[in-house]
Amino acid sequence: MISFIVWSIYLYLVQLMLPNFIKSRIEYSERASKALRNLGESFPIFLSLAILSIVLNVEANIDLAMYWLIARILFLVIYVSGVGIKIRVTDSGENEVQLIRSLVWMVSIVVLVLMAKNLL
Repeated sequence: MISFIVWSIYLYLVQLMLPNFIKSRIEYSERASKALRNLGESFPIFLSLAILSIVLNVEANIDLAMYWLIARILFLVIYVSGVGIKIRVTDSGENEVQLIRSLVWMVSIVVLVLMAKNLL
């Protein structure tokens, strides 16, 4: 579990620096910033659940931690690259909601719920 905590911290650090690395491509940089804000919402929950899993010796959460990390990496790649973004724009001037990105995000949330359930 500790290795997944460390890798998730690396992911956070990469996402923290990514908008600056790609700032010449404003569209990608903005998406990278939004992906970072999104990670910031679930990262503390993941860390809490992972640390509790170590303390309570809940081995069932090891695989779930890996799935969460994979889902978050996929989310980052999908979000920043713009996979699935439609050319058409809504009336508000924003891109339409992306199903693939939402599904990957939902997987990461379900994994967190399963980790919490295993702790009970």
